[in-house]
Formats: sequence, C-alpha cells, structure tokens
Amino acid sequence: MESIDDLSEAEPVAATENPHVLWRQLTGLVLWTGIVCYFGGGLYWAVFGLILASVTFADAWVSGIYKDPTKKSFLNISPMAWGVVMALLFIVAYPAYLINRNKLKTRDGGNAYFIATICLGAVVVVLIVLNFVLAGSGTAR
Repeated sequence: MESIDDLSEAEPVAATENPHVLWRQLTGLVLWTGIVCYFGGGLYWAVFGLILASVTFADAWVSGIYKDPTKKSFLNISPMAWGVVMALLFIVAYPAYLINRNKLKTRDGGNAYFIATICLGAVVVVLIVLNFVLAGSGTAR
C-alpha cells in the first residue's frame, strides 16, 4: 500500500497536454479546406484557403489551443477546426480568433504564426473589399 508521501511525489497530469494526433488534424484540415475551397472558388482559392488555414492551424497548435471536452462554446474547438473555420467562414472566424486567441492559448508558442495569420487575414479583407468595390463599379466579372 502506498503512503501519502508516495502519492504526493507522483507527477501530475498536465491539464494543457495535447490530446490530438497531428496527422489526423492535418489530414482533416487539408481535406475539408482544400476540397470545399476548390469547389467553391477553384484552384486559386483552394491554395489560398489552405495557406490561411495552415497558418491558423499552426498558431493554434503551438499556442496550445485545444478543444476542452468539459466546456461547450463556439470558441472551444481544435486547431484543425480553427483552420477550417478560418478558411470557410472567414468573416466570423477571423475577428473571433484575433480577439480571443490570448484567452484560449494554454502555452506560449511565440507569435510568428499569429503575425502570419493577421497578415494573411488582412490580405483576405483587402480582396473582399476590392471585390465589392469592383462589383459596385461594374468592372467585376
């Protein structure tokens, strides 16, 4: 029988330990984002959507933003889901991710991928605005 001292020396299980398998997350990200973006806008949008989704996924992964099974919230999703939502539901996901990233992250993974996510998202915003401006002037196809 173990004494109380033996139990106190046991290593605690990290609450922020990654419960996800990387290859499954990446496969889901590529399949969902690539296929939907390709059929929605062609090869150009599939490639751009995969790049945006991949950078968002990488930031969420290194920052420890994982789904917590004990919580229910729109923001409580896996890194793969953040990537997919960022590419497919950009208007909602981009501001939600930027505003809530620091609250969601469980470890300091650096800011390189976050800065890349901000920059790529800004490019998407510019493309959307240009599309509306050109559509309003009658020069868009």
